[in-house]
Amino acid sequence: MKKHLSKRRVVVSAIVLTLAIASGVAYAYWTSTGAGSGTANAATPSGSLVLHATFPVGIYPGGSKTVTFTADNATGTDGYVATIVFGSVTSSDGPCQTMLTTTGGQFAMPTVTSNTVVPNGAALLTLTGSGTLSWTDLAAIDQGNCKGKPLTLNVTST
Repeated sequence: MKKHLSKRRVVVSAIVLTLAIASGVAYAYWTSTGAGSGTANAATPSGSLVLHATFPVGIYPGGSKTVTFTADNATGTDGYVATIVFGSVTSSDGPCQTMLTTTGGQFAMPTVTSNTVVPNGAALLTLTGSGTLSWTDLAAIDQGNCKGKPLTLNVTST
């Protein structure tokens, strides 16, 4: 004798089958493992930060001035200035520059800790930290060639 499947038995069977499949998928999801990796190149900045050093007019042999710093960033990525390091002092005036070149070591500035992020696109962003530029008075050398002349402080950053 053949049993006929009623609508109710078909619906109940379909629900039971669906639940069984769903519980199997859930079980497989929770017990799955895997591994993988991804690769991409780091950004390549196009250029360097531009640093600006500013100190008041009137430095003289034996004196010092406080120096503040700003930075421009057109590299395409954020930059970072950890420290600001003294490089040299130069002059656009010929006799002053000659005196500075022939008698080196007249100027000094301790390394300045800044730890400043310079966002891409920043212009004249004020950097954390200030320095002290000192001009050594050389008694045996006439430093008068630089009196009233323009002086440029050259710095680098790390």
